[in-house]
Amino acid sequence: MPPLLALISMSFSGAVGQLSSTTTRDSAAAPETLVYRQIGARSLKAYVFFPTTKANHRPVILLFHGGAWRLGDASWMFDRARDFAKKGMVAISVDYSLSNGGLSPVDGVDDACAAFAWVRAQAEQFGIDPQRVAGYGWSAGGHLVAATATLPSANEKTIAASARPNALLLYSPALNMAKDDYFMQLMAGKGDPASYSPSEFISRALPPTLIIQGEEDTIVLARDARAFCAAADKMGARCELHVYSGVGHLLTRNLKIQYKDFDGDPTDAAEAHQLEDDFLVTLGYMQK
Repeated sequence: MPPLLALISMSFSGAVGQLSSTTTRDSAAAPETLVYRQIGARSLKAYVFFPTTKANHRPVILLFHGGAWRLGDASWMFDRARDFAKKGMVAISVDYSLSNGGLSPVDGVDDACAAFAWVRAQAEQFGIDPQRVAGYGWSAGGHLVAATATLPSANEKTIAASARPNALLLYSPALNMAKDDYFMQLMAGKGDPASYSPSEFISRALPPTLIIQGEEDTIVLARDARAFCAAADKMGARCELHVYSGVGHLLTRNLKIQYKDFDGDPTDAAEAHQLEDDFLVTLGYMQK
């Protein structure tokens, strides 16, 4: 991943408690806002979209926004979360620690792990199946999701099984961090970038994975996505890669300035989202 990713942090835009058992839940309405983690004075929130139909043991998907690890918030993923909720999944858009004010991607990965563990702890309350917990991430958010699934540890703690997703849906994900200068700057000496690079830890244990990627992406490179899936295939893990020609980061048609003013190709984006849905159908997380 080239240093150009640093520019995203300047201009990236969102082109993209206790729960009462008697609450009426509507996926088209505002989400229910809950705190999934308290770190000192900081409250990290999860925004929960429930399907309108009542059921138990439903699949759940956690969504992580992009923004070069430095910008953004959970609202950037609300539209896609609503899509998943309308199709029967509990969809949760997650805020995480951004790499500002002394924080680094280490904190973001740690938060992502905490979010997956938290949602499993709410399984009975939310009516979800703790064995069908998917992670969905765009760009830097894709890195966080992939990291929770692949890294042996984060923030000097072993990542428990409860803190890992059962399936990965990654959209223009940052996967190869080992020698990235920008990522190294964000780490600020808090760890070896290679220790937080999903590409370094691919194994047979990788959950079923879907990657959406633009061929002309200059922010995260198509060759890194190809290498990731090739390594997964060699290990016997399932990794599906769909590369779109003629478009860049987040499938933008604006190839000259990919770090801002995203001009996503609507046809490609619609097809990509359908591929995501179809992938979830094959896993039994969604019905056709």
